[in-house]
Parts: sequence; C-alpha cells; structure tokens
Amino acid sequence: MSLKPQILKQQFTLAETNLPRDLGDGLVLRLATAADAEAVAQFNAANLGRDPVDQQQVAAWTRDFCSESHPTCGPSNVTMVEDTRAGKIVSSMCLIPQTWTYAGIPFGVGRPEAVSTDPEYRRRGLVREQFAVHHTRSAAMGHLAQGITGIPWYYRQFGYEYALNLGGGRLVLFGNITPLKEGESEPYRLRPLTAADLPFVKPLYEREGARSLVACPRPDWLWNHLLFGYSEESFENRPFQIVETGDGRAVGYLAPSREMGHDMYAINELAVAEGESYRALMPSVLRGLEALAERQAAEQNKAVNTLYLQLGPEHPVYTAIPDKLTGTRPRYGWYIRVADVPALIRHIAPALENRLAKSPLAGHTGELKINEYTGGLNLVFEKGKLVTAEPWHAGGAEWHRAAFPPRVFLQLLFGFNSLAEIRAASPDAIASGDDQVLLEALFPRQSSSVVPVG
Repeated sequence: MSLKPQILKQQFTLAETNLPRDLGDGLVLRLATAADAEAVAQFNAANLGRDPVDQQQVAAWTRDFCSESHPTCGPSNVTMVEDTRAGKIVSSMCLIPQTWTYAGIPFGVGRPEAVSTDPEYRRRGLVREQFAVHHTRSAAMGHLAQGITGIPWYYRQFGYEYALNLGGGRLVLFGNITPLKEGESEPYRLRPLTAADLPFVKPLYEREGARSLVACPRPDWLWNHLLFGYSEESFENRPFQIVETGDGRAVGYLAPSREMGHDMYAINELAVAEGESYRALMPSVLRGLEALAERQAAEQNKAVNTLYLQLGPEHPVYTAIPDKLTGTRPRYGWYIRVADVPALIRHIAPALENRLAKSPLAGHTGELKINEYTGGLNLVFEKGKLVTAEPWHAGGAEWHRAAFPPRVFLQLLFGFNSLAEIRAASPDAIASGDDQVLLEALFPRQSSSVVPVG
C-alpha cells in the first residue's frame, strides 16, 4: 500500500532540480547537504521556535529530517537560500514524500514543511522560488497532491486551498476529571508503547484510518521510525501509550503530543480494541493523561490545566463521555494543492464509482462539466463508470453549469465541506438540477484525520 522509503528518496533525488541557482544580490538557491544540517537546524529554531523549549524541539526535528536516516526526506530534499556575501542561510524549506489513501486508494503526496525566512529577507520571492522547485520535483515523483499545515492564508498564494480537516476536537478541564476514590484500585492504566505492542496496535490504527476519507498508512518501516527514529528532543518523538487492564492486558493505545500551548495537553490518536467500552476506560485514561500532562509541563516549564482530545470533529469517545467534555475547539485545515485535478479523479475513480452505485443515481450515464472560471474539468460516466476526466473550459453558453471559484472544488473533492456549505459561503459557487444531485452523490462531506509522516 505504501511506497518503500528508499524508493521515495531515490526518485526525489533523481528529479531535475536546475540547482544551484543564482537569485541575484549574492543570493544562491541550492539543495542542502548533510554538512548543512546543524546550520539549518539553528536557522529554523531561530525563525520558527516560539520559546526556548519550542526552539529546541524545532532544531531537533530539523536535524532529523536533514539526516540520511530519515526514511523519506534527507538533506537532498531540503532547499536553502544562502546570502553568499554575508555567509549565512536566509531561507529554507523541505519536502517530505509520503503515501496517503483516499477511501483506501493509495496516492503519492509531497509535504512541504519548515518554511522559514529571515525577517530581513522577506518579500523577495525566496519562498516562491523554493515552492517552484519542490512542486516540480514532487510531480516528478508521481505525487498527485501536495499538503502543508501552516499559518492562515499564507499558502494560498502558492496554489493551495484549505481542503482537508486538520485537528479540532473536545476539551476536558482537569477539574472535570473524576479522582479515584480512596481505597479503590485503578481498573486501567497507561504505559509506554514498545515494539512488542505493534501486532496489537497496528490493526487499531488501520481501523481508525478506515473511518477517515483521507489517511496516512503506516507500514512497518514507518512505525519503526515513529518509535525509534526521532531525536529525543524532537516534537515528532511522541510518547505513545498503551491502555491496559490492571493485570496487563492491552485494550487500546493513544498518542499525546510533545508540543504544549494554551495550557493544554493534546492527544491526537486514541483507539480501543473491538468490544472494549470507551465509557469504562476513559475515567482511568483521563487520570493517566492528567499525570502525563503535569509531568511534561514541569519538564518544559509550562502551565497546563486542560486535556485536548485533538481527534477531529468526529470520534467515538466524544459520545462516550459527554459529561466530561468542557469545550470544543473548531477544526483548522490542511492546505492542499492539486496541479492536475482530472488525473487525481481518474486515480480515485473506483471510490467515485462505488459512491455512485450506492446512490439514487446508480448506473448513471452522462457528463458533469465543472466550471472553475479560469479553467475546469469534464467528467463523463457510462453506466456508472467514469470513462473520461479531462480539463475543460466553459464557453459563453455553459458558464452557468456547476461552478466553483478557482480551487474551491478541492473542498468538495476531499470532503472538507458539503456542496450546500460551499454554496452558502460562495455566491459564485453554482449547482442545480442534475449537476447538483450528481455532485452530492459523488462528493459527500466526510471527515478526515491525517497523521502524516513528519
């Protein structure tokens, strides 16, 4: 299901780079080398770290993805701009190749990350130059999409659109966690996850991924990297925990975050085995998490008073413990870029055909022309099968067909918003009659919770 890491790295290394490149004024864009890792780490820490602990975590994370030991990145997947006159790095970013799934169908994704520029060198197009390199190389690897998380609006200017769920969840104040009664024994407890637990944990992660429209599968090499490949100080080195009974029987697992902010301790993976009750487990789990949170907060010299179940808008635990939940944090969004939407649609055609077969339009024959004003696409179905997905541009008489502002269709494609929600937010999003019914059948709103390769 997932490409081997050495294949990902080899393909990316062999892609055409046209680097190093003179950008003028003594600025040179080039690929990093292993010898640059520490300089890039210190540069990213200074520009991306919010406090001393965060700076340490960013530096460790950077060293990891700049290392040849990283399963998909490595120094040749890192770009940097040097001021040769001043002898220093002034901008950098990387791209982390990975495989995601859409309704179970694997597709290649390039993940730009660690986008960082010295404040004195901003607004010179240095990030744009690096995005152009990474987009070209990502396409050369066969990636059908790129995805990045980051600050509001910024990445829209590089062809990205908020199109996939990121985070969101429920809050539990420490004061709402029921303490263990005096004399009672804890029925469940937490302990660190080890390699010996993987035969138990892997199916739970796969089951959670199956609930998500888009997911990031974890073959053995990726599990191994998650548990043993990151530096101790990196925020990617998450303290995975097993939930077990008092006699040591594993019943679930969870993954807290190393990053702490807003007095919160976040948990972004949580799953229990079939037949186990979230309602029964969670009082012990919440007490265990409170203890972990206080320990980590003390290590990082931070305050904490809240557990953040950062499990997306939908998760079974929310309905299991409504009396413990004290607030909601709305979702954010992955920025997604798809340079060739028809190609992605052809790739995921089996998923679309399956949705169509289960809808009132089973066996549909006809075309769906989607106008994006500056472009568009044409989908043709015959007896419920997708036979054509190609670029299309509306003529004067067809401008009123199903229409979306540029890139907004990605929200529908990735289940981020429903057609009705998009139309309510965008007056120039148009669909009616057959087009509306077909779009709603093909692209229902569906939640995703993607835990990517970092």
